[in-house]
Formats: sequence, structure tokens, C-alpha cells
Amino acid sequence: MKTLILTICLLLSVVTNAQNGLTYNIVYKDGLYSQNDAAYTGKYTGYYESGYVKEILNIKEGKLTGEVVRYYENGKKMETGQYENNLKFGLWTRYNSAGSVTAEASYKNNKKDGTWLVYDDKGSKLFKMEYKEGEKTGTWFQWDEAGAVVKTTSYSAM
Repeated sequence: MKTLILTICLLLSVVTNAQNGLTYNIVYKDGLYSQNDAAYTGKYTGYYESGYVKEILNIKEGKLTGEVVRYYENGKKMETGQYENNLKFGLWTRYNSAGSVTAEASYKNNKKDGTWLVYDDKGSKLFKMEYKEGEKTGTWFQWDEAGAVVKTTSYSAM
């Protein structure tokens, strides 16, 4: 019986230390993620104090690279997107706490680039905006709750 209790205690200690290594050893400083003073490479899972997953990051040589998923404390996705060498790129999607899409945004080299869409909590489109290298461009649209266009604004291309 003593051996069984000792074995259980040892296993709990190993599991606890392994979780601490995964969640609390990674440090973010000066734009880089590191572990034990070395640039970190691997998947990182951050947690809320409650124990729920807060974010899942892919890191290469200290920099965000690949898919990023952030969560609300209720477990629903908050945001998904991609990084390349610490810079946002591609499609980013934002969700409300109920899980509905509220925005889709496009980035290139950490700048707004492409179509941006904003939705209300029911999924109805509210805004459509265009960007090129961080600058407003094209024709922007705004819709009302019934789906009618209420405003358009034109921006000249750069």
C-alpha cells in the first residue's frame, strides 16, 4: 500500500511539473518568446487562471509562426489567424463569446491588406472595407439591420 501511494505521488509530481514546464516557463520579452534564456520553438498553450485554455501559439526561433488560436474563458474561439516571422498575414477571423463570426480581416506583413468584413451578432453583414498595404482603398459599404446599403465611401487606390 505504501508503494502504491508513493507511486501515485510521484506520478502527480511529474505531471504537475510537466504542465508547469509547458505553460509557465515561456517568457515573452522584446518581441520574442524564450525558455531558459533561449529562443523557444514549438507549440505553446497559455491558460487563464481558471485553468481554461487562453491561447495556442506556434513559435519558431522565438517568433510567432503559423496558426494562432485565442479563446474566451468560456472555451469558445475568440480569434484565429496566421503569423509569419512575428507578422500577421492572411485571413484573421474574430468571434463573439457565443461562437458567431463577427469579423474577417486580411493582413500582409502585419498591415491591413485586402477585404475586411464586420458582422453583427446575428451574422448580418454591417461593413465591407478594402485595404492595400495598410491604406484605405476601393469602395467601402455599410448596411443596416435589414440588409440595405446605408452608406458608401470611395477611397482612391495608392
